[in-house]
Amino acid sequence: MMDSRTIPILAAVTANEQVIVEAAAGHLADSLSRTAAEPWAVSATRVADLGAVLDVPAGSVIVTSLALALAPIERSWPDVEQELHRTYEALCATGNPVFICTLLRHVESEDDIEGADRIRRRLRQLNLLATELSRAYGALVIDLDRVLADVGARRLETDYRLGGKAAVELASNAVAVCVVANALDAFVPAEIQDAARLILESERPSVGLTTDQMMTNLMAMGQGRRKQRVATVTAEVQENHVGWLVRQVLKGQIGRREALDKLTGAVRRRGARESAWLLISGVARMARTQEVGRRP
Repeated sequence: MMDSRTIPILAAVTANEQVIVEAAAGHLADSLSRTAAEPWAVSATRVADLGAVLDVPAGSVIVTSLALALAPIERSWPDVEQELHRTYEALCATGNPVFICTLLRHVESEDDIEGADRIRRRLRQLNLLATELSRAYGALVIDLDRVLADVGARRLETDYRLGGKAAVELASNAVAVCVVANALDAFVPAEIQDAARLILESERPSVGLTTDQMMTNLMAMGQGRRKQRVATVTAEVQENHVGWLVRQVLKGQIGRREALDKLTGAVRRRGARESAWLLISGVARMARTQEVGRRP
């Protein structure tokens, strides 16, 4: 373990993301100090591009963001992909722990639908590449896309650029947890790392949905004393959910009015054409399932 009580983080991130890394450094220093009962400092120095961290000395924690590869968006994907492979291969060869932050896949498209689609496509490509870089070179992934998407971009009032106080609070906690769990063996004894991680996890910002807010898709199931109000979760394959809805109506478990309300809501969210396709597909799937069940 190093004698110094300072952990240097070098961050190749955007300006908005630097705010997140600095907040994460503060969370790390606080949790380590409380656990070890002595002061710890965590510095966060930003560089503007990935190439600038190639010559970093040993004993640093490197946090990177694929947002740096978004511009220019017109650049061909094969060129971007090849350059990132070369860069991360060199970064991971330094022996320093290297983190890759994924990107929240939410882009506002009111003013420029075509431009937003290009950005959204590139975000998906970069997030997929993060897993490939991790597998190929040993970089560690901080999946901010998943962490933030679990709450929702609109609820956080943010997008892929990660502006907004709530997004910073949630993302910085996630970064701090990942760093303390994976990158501090050269600095901190394992028992202090584990205790600091518990502190950080217990202090995760409460910006998720409350129970009442989560259960917005309610309907009555059963009859009489066995009747309950339950929340439904739409299946990943939407026609499965529609087929289930139709079956519950035929069984008398759901009233026709409630089922109609669900379908009306689907029309508002998806449009009449897609909703009609889902209804037809769901009924057809249910019919096929019943036919298979009747076969000897």
